[in-house]
Amino acid sequence: ILSSRPDSSHSTHYRKRTMGVEVEVKTAGDGKHFPKQGDKLTMHYIGTLKSNGKKFDSSRDRGTPFEFTIGVGQVIKGWDEGVMKMSLGERSILHITSDYGYGSRGAGADIPPNADLVFDVELLKINGKKLLTEQELADFKKRLENWQTKKLAKYDSDEKTRESRNKKHGDRESYKKWLEGEVTSSLAEATKLLKK
Repeated sequence: ILSSRPDSSHSTHYRKRTMGVEVEVKTAGDGKHFPKQGDKLTMHYIGTLKSNGKKFDSSRDRGTPFEFTIGVGQVIKGWDEGVMKMSLGERSILHITSDYGYGSRGAGADIPPNADLVFDVELLKINGKKLLTEQELADFKKRLENWQTKKLAKYDSDEKTRESRNKKHGDRESYKKWLEGEVTSSLAEATKLLKK
């Protein structure tokens, strides 16, 4: 982590390098949904060497987001720690010292030993959930309403379904209220994922 300390001989500040990862937010996420150990994440990234800016890998160039499980050692320590500080939808720069990257061994021909790394990362999904646009939320609401309509139509047209639902819910009105509750609950959860 980088820190600022006053230089006793000047009025300016300098940055002292220490071990670890620093997260520099480019675009804020929702501030509500953060990854935790064991979550499956979907991300885009561009990896570069801090020393010369040379790109060594990019999911964006491949056009395919990277999926992994956070906090279980599937990725370098700088990712395991830095990404857990990000919220859903966030795009940040991870400044990673070599000890939180590939250390003294490096990685193949592209990442030399003791290389500090810079990753431009975007947290797209946590356990398959992503931030929704207004249109995606409206489409989801329509699908929920269609689901409710189909369930009631089957109740009205199929004797076995009606008997089964009446046994569980009492009558058509109670079943309809239960369906409405399911729609309301699902819509409330989806609304929490609305992009701001």
